[in-house]
Amino acid sequence: MIIKNKIGAEKILSIYWFAILIIIAGAVVAMVGLFYGAPYDVREQEANIMVNQVSNCLSENGKLNKELFKAKTGNFSINSSESQINESKNFDENFNLKEECNLIFETEFKNDGGEYFLEADFYDLNNEKVFELSEGNFNLKTDCKIAEGEKEYKKLAKCVDREFYSLNYENQAYKINILSVILKTEKNVK
Repeated sequence: MIIKNKIGAEKILSIYWFAILIIIAGAVVAMVGLFYGAPYDVREQEANIMVNQVSNCLSENGKLNKELFKAKTGNFSINSSESQINESKNFDENFNLKEECNLIFETEFKNDGGEYFLEADFYDLNNEKVFELSEGNFNLKTDCKIAEGEKEYKKLAKCVDREFYSLNYENQAYKINILSVILKTEKNVK
């Protein structure tokens, strides 16, 4: 009799073991699906990397890139009031951020105008804009104003804004404000 009770107990115990194994296997499948099911949203980190690349391109060791400026012609005085008024004329309007800073804006997703926008604004110490450079899809800049502080706007572009100070070749200080905007919602957001 003792032997028959052990056989019956083993049958009941094996049913519980199968139930526990099914629950554990279901939990593992659910965890793996949750972990790998959602894409990683790396747009903000990508925008930070782009800002770092551009800031290193525009200014090295605290000095502005010489390619930003036109070749000097004639006599130029740093203290003249005319030089302050025509200060923006010293910058080269043909400076190409994408080429000079080795940026690639092409993606596998083709949408209207592109997935990236980059803007670098140069201000004097009186906080007056003297020069600006921009590349990419200008329409993405409006997403930055809409999405400030709002978590519900995941489908909008991610924006990173950073500023730093640098000197030109005549030791005039400039504040440079760099705005980097990345859309790429097809790949990063669901």
